[in-house]
Amino acid sequence: MVVVIMAGGSGTRFWPVSRETLPKQFLPVCSSHPLIYDTYRRVAPLVGDENIFLVINQKHRSLVDQIFRGHRIRIIEEPERRNTAPCIGLVSLWVDKEFGDQPVAVLPSDHYIAQEGTFQKALLAGLSFAQQGGIVMLGAAPTYPETGYGYIERGEKTSSSSELPIYEAKRFVEKPSIEKARFYMTSQNFFWNTGIFVFKPKVMLSEIGLHLPELAGGLSKIADAIGSNRYRSVLEEVYSSLSPISIDYGVMERMSKKIYFIPGEYGWSDVGSWSALFRIREAEKDSCGNLVQGNAILLDTENSFVYSKNGRLIGILGLKDTLIVDTEDVLLISNLQRSEELKQFPGLLEKRGWKQSV
Repeated sequence: MVVVIMAGGSGTRFWPVSRETLPKQFLPVCSSHPLIYDTYRRVAPLVGDENIFLVINQKHRSLVDQIFRGHRIRIIEEPERRNTAPCIGLVSLWVDKEFGDQPVAVLPSDHYIAQEGTFQKALLAGLSFAQQGGIVMLGAAPTYPETGYGYIERGEKTSSSSELPIYEAKRFVEKPSIEKARFYMTSQNFFWNTGIFVFKPKVMLSEIGLHLPELAGGLSKIADAIGSNRYRSVLEEVYSSLSPISIDYGVMERMSKKIYFIPGEYGWSDVGSWSALFRIREAEKDSCGNLVQGNAILLDTENSFVYSKNGRLIGILGLKDTLIVDTEDVLLISNLQRSEELKQFPGLLEKRGWKQSV
């Protein structure tokens, strides 16, 4: 098996701590290590370093070299962000070239998984179906009615294993209303789409050819240039012409073959926002439900998240469901439950000519 860790995202929902030059996956959000290293450590027991690819934005190469100093992992650089379909197409080319058409597990670099043993078993369980030409996804049992995730509806059971059953994916639902999310949580037939896949490279490239012909044409040009001195210039030319599209919208929802998924209680979160991190760190909250990271004093305050990076004392009185993030150059005050909307700030500030520091 080959493992691919996708690390080209911008982490805009974690503004103002996550920035263009230092996005979320390179920050120690859930442990003392950056999220990308936590992800690597989670899969390292399954494969050797030489079977692990990191896909990164080329502007973050020095960060990656520093984090993974001494590790013999393979690094693929993307010239610019084009979402997950081009990323997965590119790594499928590289895996097929370096290892042949053997199963590859693709996972994001910035997620949190509490039950790592169960997660590792699920990846391994997906290998047999991937070997047979299927595409396998991991689905996490929902623990609250999240409207920002995609969902997978469970179809017929295809595996006789009682420990980790495998099902056909009946359909995909993207970011439902709160009413539907509540129904999905209680129905026991819907699972969060974790964005984690297991497949053979040629199967994925074939599906991209069927459903995304523009991307397939670009990948063909890149494949011809791999291993030559033309590779970087061809890659940059192709990427600049591609339309950004996710693998879910572009391929998975239109698959010509059956898609399988392994549901599980992995303790999974995409750590996609401050409110998601607030849920993960439940054990660290005080008796009033507050989570404080930094130097702060709270009075008559409930269910609030305070993050201070610069050591300055923050005094808070009479607030509820509030997010306060204090960095060297930005003070953010927000409704905690609306933290998903913070992704609007970087684009708005860029239009105003504001230069971000780290």
